[in-house]
Amino acid sequence: MIPRSGVPSKRFTLFVFFFLPIISFCQPSLQYSTPAEELFTNGLNLYKKGDFKSAAEIFGKVARGFGLNHRTTAAFVMKAKAELYGGDTAQAEKTLQTFLTSYSASSYTPDAEYTLGLLYIKRRDYEKGVSSLLNSLRSIRSTSSGLKESNILLLLDETIDKYIDAAALQRLAGQAKNLTEEEYLRVKIGEKQLALGDYLGTKATLDLLSEKFTRPAFREKISALEARLVKPRPLKLGVLLPLMRKGAGSREKETGVSVLEGIEFALEEHLKKTSANISLEIRDTGNDLPVALAAAKELAEDQSVVLVLGPAFSNESLTVRAVANDKSVPMITPTATANGIATKGQFMFQANPDMDTRAKAMAQHAVKTLRLKRIAVLSPEVQPQKALADVFAKEVKRLGGNIVAFELYERGISDLTRQLTVLRRKAGVLANQPFITFNYKITMNEIGKLSRLGVPMNVLDTLLVGRSVVNATDLLGENAKAKLLANAIPFSVGDPRLDSLQRITTAIDAVYCPIASSSEIGIVSSQIVYAGFTARILGSGEWNNLAELKTNRRSSNGVQFESDGWLDARNPLYADFANRFFQRYGRMPGKNNVYGYDVAHLALTLIGQGAMTREEMKNALSRVTSFESLHSKISFSSRRTNTWLNILEYSNETIQRVNELNIE
Repeated sequence: MIPRSGVPSKRFTLFVFFFLPIISFCQPSLQYSTPAEELFTNGLNLYKKGDFKSAAEIFGKVARGFGLNHRTTAAFVMKAKAELYGGDTAQAEKTLQTFLTSYSASSYTPDAEYTLGLLYIKRRDYEKGVSSLLNSLRSIRSTSSGLKESNILLLLDETIDKYIDAAALQRLAGQAKNLTEEEYLRVKIGEKQLALGDYLGTKATLDLLSEKFTRPAFREKISALEARLVKPRPLKLGVLLPLMRKGAGSREKETGVSVLEGIEFALEEHLKKTSANISLEIRDTGNDLPVALAAAKELAEDQSVVLVLGPAFSNESLTVRAVANDKSVPMITPTATANGIATKGQFMFQANPDMDTRAKAMAQHAVKTLRLKRIAVLSPEVQPQKALADVFAKEVKRLGGNIVAFELYERGISDLTRQLTVLRRKAGVLANQPFITFNYKITMNEIGKLSRLGVPMNVLDTLLVGRSVVNATDLLGENAKAKLLANAIPFSVGDPRLDSLQRITTAIDAVYCPIASSSEIGIVSSQIVYAGFTARILGSGEWNNLAELKTNRRSSNGVQFESDGWLDARNPLYADFANRFFQRYGRMPGKNNVYGYDVAHLALTLIGQGAMTREEMKNALSRVTSFESLHSKISFSSRRTNTWLNILEYSNETIQRVNELNIE
């Protein structure tokens, strides 16, 4: 059973949008209202753009205005969805409860119950979430809703498998409103019991199902449970790592040995809780590509190997992926980061996000979370940093952000004056702000026009005395440029003072710096600050070096960067794991210990849920969307490459996680 921990799956996000077209259908039995239709369409457009607050306001007007019309009930449900997705769960719940009380016979009742289920799941009130989803499933059979039973069952399965234990399922089964609901819940109880190795309990549940449900609605699930009840055949997890047992110590060897320790620890703990017959089949790649290829083929030929954990590094993973796909044996690399490892075939999986994912995550965090508009890129011209910069810039543009400048520097140089001067100049022009220079060229006639436009004379006098250069928007408002053109007042586009590094500039919101090494932290951060930028610094994973950040605390305070893992000692789950690991090995776990443990824990969880063959394991891995591991969530549902990233921030001499996002 997966521990009841962490944040619920974000599948609800996908389902909210998936069912958006359903809510747009008319209810022909109600009076058609043209104003309601137009306003409803505006609300949908705002919803699709992500402006959920405005969308909710509009849907509220449709729901409560224009009398009872063809959009009333749909607007109620869409209002709740917008409130939910906009983060106002309290108001969303109130809206849904009002709808269910007032319009219980509506064809949108299943959608409302489904949305209420999503809301409770988001709050981690999983039993209420399951109850609401069951209500949705029940009501869908008595309405003309376009919601599909299969999609409700999919979310029910995911929620129960991850967050509901057998005791809670027993309570829910006792409250079932009909035999179909009870049958479904009894089947899920049996699955939980079997995953825990409780064969007698599973047998009792199957006997009850056979006795009480003579024409079962979930025959397929029951048959699968019966097949799995037979004591499972011996299974092996293949391990393919650079253990280099005959070689001297090295970074590669340390990584391989640490990952293996995590895998072995996960299996030890699993076997203490179940009677499963699972063992490890370990092969040493020797950090040698031909050896890794031969070892992968050996593991593939052993049909009892249901999954291979490894390799650890990108070059080995790219080499052996052909074996995974040709021999149809699933492989998970726990630590490799190169692009393209899992793109060919269906059997190679990458638990560590690739380089493109990292760059896209930072771009999405910058534009969607931080709401930054004008972003510059300052990158080494070497790979993979240049590739990170390119993908980041492309994603920012796709999301509607503006890359105001893109500058490269040679790795190893210590003077970035030229690049930063160019950044300032380009930012000033592309910011497209009108500036007025109050020198001897400005006439009294033009001063009079500015006064008539509302600029106080005492302000104008001060600007003239100081021969100041000011942003006209600060004087005249957002439509400053139009006012200046209409009154023939001369101005320049872009701040003419930005060439001087001694002046503070706010023309850039952020600078993305995918540095090649943590040794560049001091060089890059200090020179950005010295050059007068107030911009936030965004970085790649190489910024995750607390010692370097502390050494350069004045210039690096507030920098945010991506990380594939976040080990928080204050997290009770991680603290408990670290304590158990210490008792077993006499030392605290390292990062690679955790990565090995997490991929093994995922594999063993899927075996417990019935993935007993290579094909079943491949399919089960492909359905993983937000597995709660110790270091990060894991998702393989899109490209078989993990799409979850952590965003960390250095502030006040500590590193904290500020965001966790899935780029899909």
